[in-house]
Amino acid sequence: MRKLAAVLCIDIAGYSKLMGRDEAGTLARVKAAFAAFDPTLARHRGRVVKLMGDGALIEFASAVDATLCAMALHGVATATDPSLRFRMGLNLGDVIVEDGDLFGEGVNIAARLQTLAEPGSIILSEAVREHVAGKLNIRLDDLGPMSLKNIERPVRAFAVQPGVPAEAKGKRERIGICVLPFTNMSGDPEQDYFSAGVTEDIIIDLSKLSALSVVSRATSFGMKAQCVRVVAQQLNVAYILEGSVRKAGDRMRLAAQLIDGANEATVWAERFDRDIKDVLLLQSDLASAVVEALRLQLLPAERQALGRKAPTDPEAYKLFLLAREYNITGSERHLPLIIRLCRRVTELEPDNARAWALLGETLNRLARSIGGGETGELEIDRALELDPGLAGAHAAKALQFLYRGQFGEAERQCAIALQLEPDDYATNLAAGRTFIMQRRYDDAIRHFERAAALAPADYNAAAMAIQCYQGKGDEQAALEACRRALARIERIVAAEPDHSGAIGHGAGVLALLGDRERASEWASRASLLEPDNIQLQANLVCAWAISGDAEAALDALERIALKMSRELLVWMENDNDLDSLRSLPRFARIMRAVRARFARLPSSERDAPNEDSV
Repeated sequence: MRKLAAVLCIDIAGYSKLMGRDEAGTLARVKAAFAAFDPTLARHRGRVVKLMGDGALIEFASAVDATLCAMALHGVATATDPSLRFRMGLNLGDVIVEDGDLFGEGVNIAARLQTLAEPGSIILSEAVREHVAGKLNIRLDDLGPMSLKNIERPVRAFAVQPGVPAEAKGKRERIGICVLPFTNMSGDPEQDYFSAGVTEDIIIDLSKLSALSVVSRATSFGMKAQCVRVVAQQLNVAYILEGSVRKAGDRMRLAAQLIDGANEATVWAERFDRDIKDVLLLQSDLASAVVEALRLQLLPAERQALGRKAPTDPEAYKLFLLAREYNITGSERHLPLIIRLCRRVTELEPDNARAWALLGETLNRLARSIGGGETGELEIDRALELDPGLAGAHAAKALQFLYRGQFGEAERQCAIALQLEPDDYATNLAAGRTFIMQRRYDDAIRHFERAAALAPADYNAAAMAIQCYQGKGDEQAALEACRRALARIERIVAAEPDHSGAIGHGAGVLALLGDRERASEWASRASLLEPDNIQLQANLVCAWAISGDAEAALDALERIALKMSRELLVWMENDNDLDSLRSLPRFARIMRAVRARFARLPSSERDAPNEDSV
């Protein structure tokens, strides 16, 4: 049987030495200490799963009870026998129960955390911290993501300071910094993507440091050409990092300066001349220079992350930056180009995890849009094999599970991605999609609104938030979200009149706002631009459904039923935008026919479009 449990692992530091000095006496003292624990365990509803000489495995139904009990046990141990110093590791996770014993990764993580604890201390996982945050007045020191033996992903760990309330020392202060887009000094406007890509990589490196609060790429790029003092005031940051990139052949020069946002004084400046193959090392050196200039204290895992990086293939790096830049635009007409670029990168650098992840994510998007047999699963798994700490790969994996209807696995992958990069746009968007499919609207809103804040120029998260407010029945909030999303969409369409994705979502938003004439015009325009984009056509089904035009919605649904992928079927079976249609016989008939079509297909063909009649 599986269940969710808080697991506490404890042992005694220096037990072997104590036994060597006085075996009988140590055994008696340890037995007395564990006996003294019984009342505390009972008070906090803890169950001793097993005793193991100097250690114990204890189960709780509540993470709060487990944390309070662990802190109380330290007090009991000190009062009973100060010479026995206990180490404790605490985790909340999935466990397997068999004959009263506990097994599984939930137990393994607790055991690994216990081995990292100093004598007399408690280390708990991020999962526990999330459950006790705001409920217990304790001080937690962030130790950063930790690599644990036989655990495939890094686990963010926190050290408990027993008896020290949160207000006594407060949280570790984070310094706000904005990295403005580095200027392209190459004399070739077509190289703008390269300077933009270098800037984004610097943002990513600095974002991994817990002492810094780094403004997202989308926000910082929107502040281009504004003076430093204005940027610092508007974004409420202390420092601005700006610079330039000059690329000539396979050589590059990067100049950077760190500026005090209050008085515009230069805190640090440096120029780097390197081969492009050493660009990752250059970015790491720049981040280290910022750390030194600001006198930041890094966690051990953060120092490791800023360690020396291997050289990269210059052509592979340039092509990856280009692929990522096309991906940022969000236009689905660029998907085949992104795939070609990423395939070339993986040919040049087979161990490039970021390229494999972007390739897998894009293949998956393409399959949902126009059908096809490649789902991107192999590519995403390859990325995770190369770099288990790559948040984007976990977010992409989450979406794969989501569109198969495996919501629990999707949520697990989102949790890993959020643990690795809580302020990543794609990760929050994937989490929002995962929760909205389960109709957990408050959770979905939290992540969609966070994603929208991280990417002010993007429309996807802002548009998805509307659906959540509607699902909750909060019409006023839904209308306000409509206006915010429409403002973003209109800016995109003004710059890219053929951006079918933005136009398709805009049709639905206009319908909700009551502008039926304009909604109809935009829907027709989107269909003309990409008639074979099944995902786009599905969005138009939703647009008509939420506007109250059931016949138009059903007509559109019938047109795509023949080509609908299994992933899209899963989404539409759970999409609350279509709830107004579910009681209609025609809707039920169309959906039954789609399910029957997949039931008839061999498993190897179920992701490809089919031309059977409905």
